[in-house]
Amino acid sequence: MTKMTHLKTSLLGAALIGLSFNSFADNNIETLNFSSQADFKKFGESVINVYGHKQVFPAEQLGLLGFDVGVSVNAVDSNYDLGSQALKDNTIGVFSVHANKGLPGGFDVAFNYNVVNDSDATSWSGELKYALIEGGTATPAMAISGHYAQASGIDALDFSSYGVNLGVSKGFANLTPYIGVGYLNSEIDPIINNPSINLSNEKIGLVTYNAGMNVNLLAMDILFGYNQIGDLGTYTIKAGYRF
Repeated sequence: MTKMTHLKTSLLGAALIGLSFNSFADNNIETLNFSSQADFKKFGESVINVYGHKQVFPAEQLGLLGFDVGVSVNAVDSNYDLGSQALKDNTIGVFSVHANKGLPGGFDVAFNYNVVNDSDATSWSGELKYALIEGGTATPAMAISGHYAQASGIDALDFSSYGVNLGVSKGFANLTPYIGVGYLNSEIDPIINNPSINLSNEKIGLVTYNAGMNVNLLAMDILFGYNQIGDLGTYTIKAGYRF
C-alpha cells in the first residue's frame, strides 16, 4: 500500500468517525440564554475546551530539516449543548489540520486549524516550542512552549486564549509516549443581541494536562492523544507524517 493510499484511508476513517458526532446537533452559538454571570462563566469552560489549544506533538525537537504534518478527528467533552446552551453532558466532533516545523536553535513552530462539526465556527492556534533538553538514547526530551488560539464564526461571542505547556517525551523503537502540564488563560466576550440580557466578558484561567503516544508505522504516523482543560477532556486520533 502506498503512502498516499494510507493517507486517504486515514482521512476516510476520520470522516466516518466524525459523522457519528452530533449528527443532528446544532453547535452554532447564535444567541446567549443566560440570566446570570455565573452560569455564563460555567458555559465558558465548555467553550474553552472546544476552541482552546490542544497539544498533539511530542516534546522531542524536530531539528532544522524535520517536520510533522497530519489531520485529526477529536471527541471534545462539553457540559452543554452549544446551540441551546442546555446543561447536559455532550461530545462534540472537531476536525483538525496540523503542521509542525523544526527551526534552528532548538525551536519548533506549529499551526493548527480546527473545524467544529455541524457549526459555522472554526478556530486556529499557533505554538512556539523550545527544547530545554533535546533528549537522546538514554534521556527524555523536555520542551517548554507558548501558544495562542482564536475562534471565528461564532455569532454570540468572541473567544481567544493563550498559555504555556511543559512537556516530556521519550522514544522507544517506533513508539514515542509524551506527557505535559500547563496553564491556559482565555477571554470570552459576549456579543449581546438581546437587550434584556446583561453579561460581561469572562477571563478564565485553567490548568491543562496532556498525554499521548505517537506510533511510527514507516509509511505514516498515528498519534493517540488526550488533552484536559480544567475538568473537561478531548480524545484525539491523528494521522500524518513525522520526520
